[in-house]
Amino acid sequence: MAAEDITMMDDDPSYLCSSISTECSSTSSSSSFIECSLSPSSSSLTECSSPSADLSKPTVNNTVSNKRRLMLDIEGYNFQFKDFSTDQTKKFWRCANRACRVIVHTTLENEFIRYGGKSSTHCHLPNPSASQVRDLREAMRKRAENETTSLQLIAEQEVRQALLTGEALAVLPRINALGHNLVNQRRKTTPPVPQSSSFFIPESFTKDYCDKDRLLLYDSDDPKFQLQQPGYIRSEGRMLIWSSDIQLNILFNSQKLHMDGTFSTTPPNFKQVFIIQAFLHNTLIRSVVRRMMALALVPEKFVSTLFDDLQNDLDEDERDELAPLFNYFSSFWLQRPSMWNVFDIPNRTNNFSEGYNNRFTKRLDKWHPNIWYFIDAIRKEVDTIHSMIAQINMGVCPRTQRLITRIAEDRINELYDRFEHNTITVQELLGKLSFFVPND
Repeated sequence: MAAEDITMMDDDPSYLCSSISTECSSTSSSSSFIECSLSPSSSSLTECSSPSADLSKPTVNNTVSNKRRLMLDIEGYNFQFKDFSTDQTKKFWRCANRACRVIVHTTLENEFIRYGGKSSTHCHLPNPSASQVRDLREAMRKRAENETTSLQLIAEQEVRQALLTGEALAVLPRINALGHNLVNQRRKTTPPVPQSSSFFIPESFTKDYCDKDRLLLYDSDDPKFQLQQPGYIRSEGRMLIWSSDIQLNILFNSQKLHMDGTFSTTPPNFKQVFIIQAFLHNTLIRSVVRRMMALALVPEKFVSTLFDDLQNDLDEDERDELAPLFNYFSSFWLQRPSMWNVFDIPNRTNNFSEGYNNRFTKRLDKWHPNIWYFIDAIRKEVDTIHSMIAQINMGVCPRTQRLITRIAEDRINELYDRFEHNTITVQELLGKLSFFVPND
């Protein structure tokens, strides 16, 4: 009997009955392991049972082939999709080892039904490590396509998280070369690295990391950014300016700017990265912003009410000036105060910045990154800044001032004690705690 006919025989009931009946009669003189019962009124098969049918179904796990096609892992054996049944209600899978003739029938959702063909016995040993390696490679490919993290770092992190068996590690390519194997996946999602300052910036790289709002404010090579004024002369080289609208609002309303240039983070074909930082110095506005930051120190149940009270001290112009910050804080941070409120946390800590250039250099994690890595880092940084706008207004406290930190902690605890004994209101508590928010 042809192998293909055996594997698909249950699509034809009459063929199945005659085949099994012949098998049963041929083994009638010995201990039979298959029992068949035929309906007296027809030749169709009505019941066929086997001791193996009473056993629990094997576990089916999904995996992915090197060509990123779905495969099944059943008890350490890998199966590739073969075909659908005639009525499109089942799937047929064949063993990935072409010398093996084992067939599996599953539902359309890949749930095990039974083995097909004459035997469910493989002609080779199981290889569970193959699925582990396939899953590892797929996890690395996905990260390489969606992140700008170093390829070798992705490979090393995924190997650690995979907890591979010794058998899987034995067949895995050298770990220090795994990152190189991901180059093709990275190239699929990242434009070619330009060889000069003249290159096209895709639309996705001109918006924020949520792919929502603009981020590229100016490109001296793009005609749509050119000033249509008499006597305008385009400067030499190429200039790219990046900022979000929220940052611009603070910039235009700030009384003090901090500016600095850096060379170590400059992409090839560019000369310098110039950073402008803005701070709010209106006394009342600063007080409101500091109280907003101090919301992290008051009991969580009062956060929402105290936040609503913050705008009461502002006039109409000041409310308009801080509207983006209030809207952002309300729509994002106020929805999850338990994530940032530290009132009930005994070991409260402050994160001190040692300089914005140092921070950005660490984000890049390399010297002179290519332009796409650099732009993506900017997008990520702006996304983070939107979550830390109030912290930008606080400034920096040296890490060496440990005595001051201890004194501040003692005074904060004293304020908590007074609040617990009802000697100060929660509004007074917030106002006094705001003085412990760092200045610029």
